[in-house]
Amino acid sequence: MNRLLRTSFIALVAVGFLASLAGGAALLHLRAAQSKVEAARPFAPVPVASLVLEAARSYDVAERFVGRLEPAQQARIAFERSGLVTAVAVEEGEVVSADAVIATLDTAILEVERDRLLGQRKQVTASLELARLTEGRQRVLRDRGHASEQRLDEARLGAVALEGELAALDAAIRRIDVDLDKSVVRAPFGGRIGARFIDTGSVVDAGTPVVDILETGRPQARIGLSPEAAAALTPGEVVGLSANGRNLQARVVAIRPDLTTATRTVSVLFDVRGEPAAKFGDTVELRLSRPVVAEGFWLPISALSEGERGLWSVLTLQPDDNGTFRIGQETVELLHTAGDRVFVRGTLRAGDRVVANGRNRVVPGQQVSLAAGEG
Repeated sequence: MNRLLRTSFIALVAVGFLASLAGGAALLHLRAAQSKVEAARPFAPVPVASLVLEAARSYDVAERFVGRLEPAQQARIAFERSGLVTAVAVEEGEVVSADAVIATLDTAILEVERDRLLGQRKQVTASLELARLTEGRQRVLRDRGHASEQRLDEARLGAVALEGELAALDAAIRRIDVDLDKSVVRAPFGGRIGARFIDTGSVVDAGTPVVDILETGRPQARIGLSPEAAAALTPGEVVGLSANGRNLQARVVAIRPDLTTATRTVSVLFDVRGEPAAKFGDTVELRLSRPVVAEGFWLPISALSEGERGLWSVLTLQPDDNGTFRIGQETVELLHTAGDRVFVRGTLRAGDRVVANGRNRVVPGQQVSLAAGEG
């Protein structure tokens, strides 16, 4: 009985194995037939997005230049003579008007010397008056024959000598007056006090700085521009600046004729209108757009592929006879970049159709079609 069961089980396994072989063979035949059908179908061209080139004769270059805000006038005030500082009348940050007193020196010695010279002048004036009277009397006596010509000359020349001494005393007094005037330092123009260097009671030499003063009523901006950008500006022209996120109106005051050695830029001065919120020394920006004459084409960056020796390449669409296109390749030179667009020139012509994007999906010589919606 057991032998009969084993025989039956082996027979069933054999039948199942034969059936599976038959099914696999049938599936292989079916797939082979399907592959032959697909191979017999024509190849469908890959659709690509493209654009038609339009010639351009120029492009605009947007440039950004940075400078700083500064006062139109800035002076470091100092005494012209030495002495003891008796008062400093201003504090840092204080607003002063033109000719306002900044600081003073002790003038006691000068005043004493002036009084001495004034007293000496009175003596010389009296002596001169007597000499002139004596000269007159000697002249009368000479005319009457009672005095010699020698005595008359002595009286006359004595008066002349006293006149010279009086002139010297007047000059010395004026010199004292000048020193007295220079003992007071005044603001050369209206503005705001910057740094203060001395205090009351200091003994200073001639030339010792007292304070810095900055003219605040007429701020200026000094900006270094490229020679091309500077050449496009004219004195008196009004331009827009920005500082601390605020827009400013400024007038071109002067364009220097030389180049800054370190930066190879041209310094341009602008008069800023109104009182800006920015402080002196803050950064000021100038944005300019200037046209550059050049013939070429605008393309999206996605249409470019980097080539050799600084050149780039684009894929073109050359029409076939059957309504499709063949991929070609042209070399271009990149002239300018503006956002996601580039301005190029090269072997392209107006009216050519180029691959706008997806250039990694096709290769030169491949047959393609236009994407849906492109005529």
